[in-house]
Amino acid sequence: MSIDSRSLRLALFASAAALAASGCGGGGSSSASSSPSPPPPSAGNVTAMAVDGGPTVGGSINQSYVTVTVCVPGSNTCQQIDHVWVDTGSTGLRIFSSVLTLSLPAVQLSSNTVANCIQFVSSAYAWGAVRTADVKISGEAASSVPIQVIADSAVPSTAPSDCSNGGKTLNTPLLMGANGLLGIGVFQQDCGLGCQVNTPPPTGFYYTCPGGGTCAAVNIATTSQVQNVVGMFATDNNGTLIQLQALPGGSLSTAVGSLIFGINTQSNNQLGSAVVFSADPGLTANFRAGDIQTTYGGVTDPASYIDSGSNLWFFNDASITQCMSGGKPTGLYCPTSPLSLQATMLPYDTPTNAASFTYTFNVVDISNAPDAAFNNAGGPAGAIGPGGATFDWGLPFFYGRNVYTGLEGKTIGGHNGPFFAASTP
Repeated sequence: MSIDSRSLRLALFASAAALAASGCGGGGSSSASSSPSPPPPSAGNVTAMAVDGGPTVGGSINQSYVTVTVCVPGSNTCQQIDHVWVDTGSTGLRIFSSVLTLSLPAVQLSSNTVANCIQFVSSAYAWGAVRTADVKISGEAASSVPIQVIADSAVPSTAPSDCSNGGKTLNTPLLMGANGLLGIGVFQQDCGLGCQVNTPPPTGFYYTCPGGGTCAAVNIATTSQVQNVVGMFATDNNGTLIQLQALPGGSLSTAVGSLIFGINTQSNNQLGSAVVFSADPGLTANFRAGDIQTTYGGVTDPASYIDSGSNLWFFNDASITQCMSGGKPTGLYCPTSPLSLQATMLPYDTPTNAASFTYTFNVVDISNAPDAAFNNAGGPAGAIGPGGATFDWGLPFFYGRNVYTGLEGKTIGGHNGPFFAASTP
């Protein structure tokens, strides 16, 4: 099964006056190599990543994992959870209730446990309760972080229809191919100010279900929303750097790398010569929050994104043969011979911002390959952008290069977040 984990984020419809009243904003030389070799996780801001078949028998491909420690707030009662999927396309830590042995305090409104919905571009969703935990990853720590516990019995098991929207549920580790999701995207919260001030409360994000009955969307303060854990670290809190090993032959049974916290905060996370692509801060009603632009096949997609949680190069090209099974497409491209293709990455605010780079990538038929890590796996993206164009730079893009995610509200090396950046091997 191909997966595009990028979550939807609410565009802010509040007035500029409401923005100002809230106090919320919208949004050198280096030792970093242009063709990185992942360093060993010896520094306190580095944790090991692995791409393997996942925690279940599902045979996941191109899903990168780290181990996260969660604790009861203010205590030493902790649990290590492995195979937590690293996702630059969403925000927040999400753990399955079936793997969580701790009793974490619930976030409540009017004595009702707050429920959270996350919706993904691939018409999937996850539903659960919001709870708080102290979170530790390598030498970094954050206190009292609101997280989502998926399939938590404190909220009704059936999500409201405006959360599910007829999509497929990812309510078990087997269905997601992971024990949890670590969203380290460009935003501080999964919804933002819109979920705090918009009237009526937006659907598809936060709910309460009084007495376990009908769930209704609610407004919730940004501080109680599911948070980007990185932004709550005491240091190295302005973004992340992912380094995955190169795949010279196109695939490996497993792959390794590093998730490095902070950008330009230590010698191991310098931007160096990476090209910086500003991302849409999501302050207007264009539903492109966190997006950049991509030109492929002569068409520019303004709703493109860089997503470590997507396991393919997702793009639309009618000239490439799709794999079929039982007369139905499988979601993979199966070209009769290997393809060498090009796409140009652009910032969201082109032409004001002239940064761009053209990357070459390969697509082959992987339908019978036994490996877990591929830099040459592609599939159709669906008609999301204008003219049926959309381009998702999934995990295949990450192999063999530095890929940075700069948080909103942070200024790094003269660049204002939110942004993505990438080296150019």
